[in-house]
Amino acid sequence: MKEILKNNWWLLCFISLSCAVSKNSNKELANTKWSYDFGHDGVISYFKFEDKKNYIFFEAETGVSTFGTYIFNKDTIYIHQKYGDCDHEFPENPQHKAGEKKYLMLIRNKNQLGFMKLWDNNNKNWIENYFFTKE
Repeated sequence: MKEILKNNWWLLCFISLSCAVSKNSNKELANTKWSYDFGHDGVISYFKFEDKKNYIFFEAETGVSTFGTYIFNKDTIYIHQKYGDCDHEFPENPQHKAGEKKYLMLIRNKNQLGFMKLWDNNNKNWIENYFFTKE
């Protein structure tokens, strides 16, 4: 029952935000790229918001890209990861399959994008300075 409520909660959030968020919000992120440089050998991961709806995330350490949709509201991005580019190579439910996931990201200081779970609200700072910078 908890799982059903959890999944419905995300669906309700996405539907509510889709209706409530102005089209201009997503337009602000459209055609932007945000990168994180690991500082060695040109290893750079990035989020690319291709248009007002779709994004690509490239994880440099694994060489895997994931694809999905997003909704941007104020400083929060609701990410709905749909699949990874290698998902078709693995049988159902393996640990290597990216699969479908939902998570939240934040924009701070106008040019820093990071996972909500890595934001320390008490100190108003990123945990471990792990965030993507707008190019």
